[in-house]
Amino acid sequence: MKRLRCFLAAAGLVCTSASPALAEGFALYEWSARGIALGGATVARKADPSAVASNPALLTQLKGIHVMGGASSITPAGEMRTTDAAGTKETTSLKPSTWVVPHLYYTQQINDRWYFGIGEFSRFGLGFEYPHDWPGRFNIYEVSLTSASLNPNIAWKATDKLSLAAGVEMLYVNLDLKKRAQVNLTPADSFEVDSNIQDANDAGFGFNLAGHYQFDDQWALGLLYRSQVQVKAHGDEEWTYMGYNGPSGLGSTAQNIYNSRFHDGGAHATVVLPDSIAAGLSYSPIPELSLEAGTVWTRWSTFRGLNIHLPDDQVSYNPKHWRDSWRFNFGAEWEALDWLTLRAGYVWDQSPMTEEYADYLIPTDGRSIYSGGVGLCWQDWTFDLAYAYVDATGRSYDANPETHVLDSHAEESSTHVLSLSIGYKF
Repeated sequence: MKRLRCFLAAAGLVCTSASPALAEGFALYEWSARGIALGGATVARKADPSAVASNPALLTQLKGIHVMGGASSITPAGEMRTTDAAGTKETTSLKPSTWVVPHLYYTQQINDRWYFGIGEFSRFGLGFEYPHDWPGRFNIYEVSLTSASLNPNIAWKATDKLSLAAGVEMLYVNLDLKKRAQVNLTPADSFEVDSNIQDANDAGFGFNLAGHYQFDDQWALGLLYRSQVQVKAHGDEEWTYMGYNGPSGLGSTAQNIYNSRFHDGGAHATVVLPDSIAAGLSYSPIPELSLEAGTVWTRWSTFRGLNIHLPDDQVSYNPKHWRDSWRFNFGAEWEALDWLTLRAGYVWDQSPMTEEYADYLIPTDGRSIYSGGVGLCWQDWTFDLAYAYVDATGRSYDANPETHVLDSHAEESSTHVLSLSIGYKF
């Protein structure tokens, strides 16, 4: 119990520091260095403590007490080519940034049949920043979506081959969102306002169900369902007058309109975060080698809009109408020596964004991820290192006055992921 209390105290500190990452559809899978190296193909194969996140039914493989902690650093890069209504072309690069996503796990064997595990990890996250004056600023120029899940689970070894698990999830979300608004006074005169939504946060609750079946020494199947989580985020809206544009000398009129219409105050939005189903099939032709192929289906169709209620009964309508999407992965793990394990993985990730409602929130159209890593063992310690290269497909946009998207093209972008996990068995 003392070790569990120490874990919960550490998890509280980790939750307060959880950071965002650039991800297809803003779902995250950076739950451990081993998982990243294997492309997330950890639903059916031999377990480590991060099974709390990837498949809690695997906890029945972990005898005694295990702890694991670590973090992943994610560095995105990309460019957007835009053409405005006047035909002016411009290329804008994302500002350089690095995001950190932590993880922390504790597992304990209760008896021969029952096992307990709890983890802190991030299932959703998004972060990028364009220059504040870039041509697409009226759609968005900066976003930071952070999340932290605290997820206790109970696993039951029903038979020598079948294990089942169930858990509850408390998911905390925080959103910062910045964009510009243009107010037209005449066809030639306008003024610009900066919208800064800060610390819109809430905690929602969900659940998960998992299973694992070991057919024989070579084949195994794993399944995981995670439920929807609804969050009702409340934060603050801060407006800033950015100046008058036009030849008619209506600057004072613009200032007066701004003073009368734009007031700082509370902002809130309700979002349903999607449920998902993950499946994996593993094969071990020899004890030292394991292969796993898997898929994740995410019901992004629940994300129909990000409509934000602002002061003075104003509403910022942001229709999304995303579609359900698939993620396919493969991972190979070879125990080359008693103290050294080599890993490699590949992922193909489908974009949930539709052409009709495409915007700059997710400036990609699917991605491939190439990954690798090593695992080191020393006595009761484990050290896992991983690197992943994210190759995101570019996306073309047609001008849309409703969403303030310009004729534009997101170039193929890349993201570098580095991860370290350290574990100990008591």
